[in-house]
Amino acid sequence: MTHSKLQTKRLEAQMSQSQLAAAAGINGRMLQYYEQGAKDLSGAKLATLLKLCMALNCTLADILPDGETTELLTRYGQ
Repeated sequence: MTHSKLQTKRLEAQMSQSQLAAAAGINGRMLQYYEQGAKDLSGAKLATLLKLCMALNCTLADILPDGETTELLTRYGQ
């Protein structure tokens, strides 16, 4: 089974979905949708993405599934 980048980071942090949702202050169902690919994480609000990154102590590039967005982040950071 292939894990989403978000799910991989959550598992590395040894957190359950409910723990991550609570730590990030987001809806647990939405977290499930993002991990399963039912909702596109690249289309999430920036605030939601940042909350997830802060809870996981990671960067946006670590969780975003979209290569184009990751490339734009790299270019933006230069």
